[in-house]
Amino acid sequence: MYGVINKSLREMVLDGHGELIWDQVMAKAGVPSDSFLSMRSYDDEITFRLAVASSDVLGIDVDTALHAFGEHWVNHTLAKEYDALARSTGSTMLEFLTNLNALHDRISTTFLDYQPPEFRVSALEANRMDVQYISHREGLNSFVAGLLVALSNRFNEPMTIEEIESLPVESGTHTRFKLLMAV
Repeated sequence: MYGVINKSLREMVLDGHGELIWDQVMAKAGVPSDSFLSMRSYDDEITFRLAVASSDVLGIDVDTALHAFGEHWVNHTLAKEYDALARSTGSTMLEFLTNLNALHDRISTTFLDYQPPEFRVSALEANRMDVQYISHREGLNSFVAGLLVALSNRFNEPMTIEEIESLPVESGTHTRFKLLMAV
């Protein structure tokens, strides 16, 4: 993953819990202190170690930590670092999610060896939407759930995640999020 992800995770812990807690996370994770350069690619293991250490130090399970991080990513990192790009991607949640692959394509020239996830989104029907998340990475479903919750807030389109279904895949992750949109 890229340093921008690690940097955002650090920001979330620092903003919510302070420097002392972040120092404990770093000590527990045992990752290099230079793992936060935004445009640099880092081994995924560094990000996962930071997430696990954060959950341990904060006394919450990893899924709760990843969900909170997904919300933080949209509410803070996306809003501060990529707001113009995000606004050009869509003015509704459905439009944004439908154009998310194109957004990833646009930023692929910025990051070397960029391997973004793929999103397949069904059209809104009977207040329901399916979002399929496909990635070579495993273990990020709770992060994606947090992203979806925060995006529904960003677009002022309340929704609930009715079901999270893992679909068969040889490697990586293929997950269907079944969303119920409020009327």
